[in-house]
Amino acid sequence: MKYQLSNCEIEQLSDNVFETTPKEGIVVDKKCASECHDLWDDIRDKPFGLLINCKNSFSLSLDGCLDIGKHPLQQKTAIFCGSISELEMKGRTTSQIKEAGHSWNDYKMFSDRDEAIKWFSDI
Repeated sequence: MKYQLSNCEIEQLSDNVFETTPKEGIVVDKKCASECHDLWDDIRDKPFGLLINCKNSFSLSLDGCLDIGKHPLQQKTAIFCGSISELEMKGRTTSQIKEAGHSWNDYKMFSDRDEAIKWFSDI
């Protein structure tokens, strides 16, 4: 199942794992986070994990960083980057997530997509 939001595409990979790919050039802000939260409220009643695919260039605003990943059912977030430019994006993204006060126990960075998906096995 795929879901199209104004800021990203979300694909359900398994019963409890979703992959989001932010749109090219988007700034993930509070409105984007709210739109994602509304989707989770509509489709989920069990815990889930979220794989963020950094294949497109995007950025996070401070208020978006404060809210993204804070849905009560979202247990883990994996950040996947497969190229050098994506790794640069990952560095900026994870720095912003850390600055926003998210727990590092819930976030992990990956350069291998399959490994990222396996990380969700305990949800």
